[in-house]
Amino acid sequence: MIKTVMHTFLAILASLMISTSANASVLMKPTPLPDAEYPSLFSGKHHQDISKPETVLGFSAGARTATPEQITQLVTLWATQSKRAKLVEYARSYEGRPLHYLIVSSEQNLANIDTIKDNISQLSEPKSLAPNKVNELINSTPGTAWMAYSIHGNESSGADAAIALLYHLLASEESDVSDLLNKLVIFIDPMMNPDGRARFTKQLEQNRATSPNFDVQSTLHSGIWPFGRTNHYGFDLNRDFYYAVNPESRGRIKAINQWLPLLMIDGHEMGALDTFLFGPPREPINEHIADSINRWSKVFASEQAAAFDSKGWPYYTGEWFENLYPGYSNYSEYKGSIHILYEQARTAEDGVRLNNGQIRSYKKSVHHQLLSSIANLQTLANNKQKIFADFVKNRNSHISAKGPYANKSWVILPSKNQSRLHKFLDLLDLQGIEYYKNDSRISVRNAVNQLGQKISSQMIEPGAIIIPNRQYDAPLIAAILEFDANIKDSVLLEERQKVLRDGSSVMYDSTAWNLTMMYGLEALEVNQNLRSGLDVYQAKTSSSFTDIDNAIAYLVDGANDNSVGFAARLMELGVNVRALDKQGEFNGTSFSRGSIVVSKHDNTNWQQIVDTVKQVAQNTKAQVIGINQGLGDGDLPDIGGDHFKLLQRPQIALLSHAGISVYEHGHIWHMLDTELGIRHSHLNQELLSSMDLRPYNVLIVPGRWYGKLSAGNIKVIDTWVKAGGTLVVTGNSANQFAKAKDFVKTVTLDDAFADMEQYNVALYREWLSQQASISNQKLTKNHKVSDQIWFPWQGLADMKPMNKEQLKRWNTWTANFMPSGALVASRTDQKSWLTFGVNEVLPVLTDNQPLLMSKSPTSAVVRYGVLSDNKKAEERLIGWSTIPAGKDLYLRMSGLLWPEAAQRISNAAYLVRESKGHGQVILFANSPNFRGATKGTARLLLNAIVYGPGLGSRAALNL
Repeated sequence: MIKTVMHTFLAILASLMISTSANASVLMKPTPLPDAEYPSLFSGKHHQDISKPETVLGFSAGARTATPEQITQLVTLWATQSKRAKLVEYARSYEGRPLHYLIVSSEQNLANIDTIKDNISQLSEPKSLAPNKVNELINSTPGTAWMAYSIHGNESSGADAAIALLYHLLASEESDVSDLLNKLVIFIDPMMNPDGRARFTKQLEQNRATSPNFDVQSTLHSGIWPFGRTNHYGFDLNRDFYYAVNPESRGRIKAINQWLPLLMIDGHEMGALDTFLFGPPREPINEHIADSINRWSKVFASEQAAAFDSKGWPYYTGEWFENLYPGYSNYSEYKGSIHILYEQARTAEDGVRLNNGQIRSYKKSVHHQLLSSIANLQTLANNKQKIFADFVKNRNSHISAKGPYANKSWVILPSKNQSRLHKFLDLLDLQGIEYYKNDSRISVRNAVNQLGQKISSQMIEPGAIIIPNRQYDAPLIAAILEFDANIKDSVLLEERQKVLRDGSSVMYDSTAWNLTMMYGLEALEVNQNLRSGLDVYQAKTSSSFTDIDNAIAYLVDGANDNSVGFAARLMELGVNVRALDKQGEFNGTSFSRGSIVVSKHDNTNWQQIVDTVKQVAQNTKAQVIGINQGLGDGDLPDIGGDHFKLLQRPQIALLSHAGISVYEHGHIWHMLDTELGIRHSHLNQELLSSMDLRPYNVLIVPGRWYGKLSAGNIKVIDTWVKAGGTLVVTGNSANQFAKAKDFVKTVTLDDAFADMEQYNVALYREWLSQQASISNQKLTKNHKVSDQIWFPWQGLADMKPMNKEQLKRWNTWTANFMPSGALVASRTDQKSWLTFGVNEVLPVLTDNQPLLMSKSPTSAVVRYGVLSDNKKAEERLIGWSTIPAGKDLYLRMSGLLWPEAAQRISNAAYLVRESKGHGQVILFANSPNFRGATKGTARLLLNAIVYGPGLGSRAALNL
């Protein structure tokens, strides 16, 4: 009976579904538009045993955007069908998608691929090779090309061109293709950012209409936050080729470095109404790119241009494309490759209606990249012997005692922050860069420190890392480690003229990227080839647990960055944790400020807690030391005193959407997941006013690309902070909070002119509080009141400070010259908990971000500029601020910083903290975790997030 009723019900339901389907709205077919049609990308005969792209895609190659899954399915299928291809998976994305390259060549070359690889290895280290052996290897070794596409997920035509190129090379029966594959081994990396492409293709699917859309303003073309450009964590993978933060980059770097290709192609897209750009680049060009590479780039460009001319296609070279920053895919140039950039005008699937009224179809965009690829491969095939010869010649010059890299080394001074140092060394290992250590003191001469100060000689204590430049990869070493990249005077002149004329710039990216400065590691640049008496460094990256009988506490030194993650994970597991806010010593071991303490007194079930500490130490690679002595030596802290601050578990919310920078949001998100690994929530700004923020005690507001917080948003956040929340704001979002009425006492420079004397006195007061001498000391024992007391403002009138109107004019003028990315020196407040694990001098990457002004009751935790002794220097004004007598102010460390901008930035605050009700506001003037690589300033952000609820705010009592 029950079965009969059920069968009857299902039959009725099915009939209803059929009826509903029959009455559903029918999508109308689009009206015909012949201008949007484009012919097949292929000509000539193609082997039937190789499946056509449409058998998997459901459409012809280039007609629409292939998804990551379709691309993976195609390359896997073709690798099984063709004797011309071998498939290699080189990485997995954060979302678990595979990244592949296919080795494409003749059947004979693939059979000999290990020999070819060995030949390339020999040619890359040619010191011991006789000239006739070099010639033999060059003549017998095919040329190599790495063809890489669509590193930005929403620049899709490159990956679809890769599909077309693969099919043509694998299936073509034409003799020119066979000849090409005999002469070359081609590595095709069809999809460098599968997660971004997946996001982009999904948005296309969601916004696709029945009729094609050619309007570049439509959502189909513009995309939706977080767009498709970046990977899962919002990283621009085309800026990650030596920071190597992401698995996509690390796998690709390992693969490219194994083969050291003679040619590398990087297929991109640019503005939709543009045409097509390719190399060579214009100035500035990094001086560590070999002259032969720049010369060959012009040869390739000439033949690529001829191919475009044969079709009547528009194109250009140079213009906005410069080549100073070494962190793009063109890092391969520093390894010896000729690198060619493609920038196809972006065409999101349907096509684009151009200003001339014509329609550029998506397939035509794909064709541009396909034709470019074939033209460049042909140029390589025709010139591979000469290019190989230049490659070998350059590699020999890198290790020559008379070469340009013969007498230069870098010394990373000993650091207690071993976790950060090991991350730095891991990048050197990834690139195959050799480094050494000194077990005893060594003397160096003719050195320069990161402030640009020359040092005639200095003793280097044991434990330093020494990196000689005289290595086969010398250009890459110099490019990433030199303190100051050289920029030609002619480029500086053009840049200055552009700034003055219309505020534009010849610089496409940051002008500073020194890896030691980005990592906040103190280093020297030495004009010597340092190798004698040094040993190979063996990194100890595993955790350790040093126990002791009758342990009363376990500590992790706060100098190490991993101490923050150690504390955060323990608190999430319910362990009570303290931070030591002053250097201490127990059982003969010294512990830095910020050391993390898990004590028996604070935690019940002690043995269970000890097991938890061991497990978390393994997770974070922390070195744990047990103590059974609570009495500090001398006047150092005792374990029951006020210097052991009880922390509160951070419960974190990260603001997203509505114009928040995908980069900043993603870089912070990545840091939370990789450095801390604790639970947190992403809050959509569009819904913020209706949210209950009480579950969180930390709210992070990243910088933004566009838009702002509403007045209602600000009010909600204001109430939450006053109740005990820690608000952390980065980048240009700090500008809105500094300007919001009555939200904070901190202001921006342009709002401080009326009170500038007070800010100057506050600056002097900070400096005096850090001095070892006492002002007016001779008068302290007088019984009679003196009328000769010195005050900080005493000489100010004689220095003729600017009035309000003059300050406005000065600010307006100097603002024109703010950097596009320069590394500057800052001084840190070593009494603040925010600077745990941070050196007194901290390099900061800065650009045209807000300049924060701080006076009591706010605290300037980090200020721009480092004061250095100069007995001859008189007290003087620089911009709005006074420089004390006997001091010089150093600011620029690396990159282009015009003197006007340097004066404007000097003594402004980079990081400000202030109390608000029971909570606190922490403002960063820029992105402290820029590209996941500014490890020095990122530590400040980690401290703010993890320690803020316990150290800077006053939470309500849990009664």
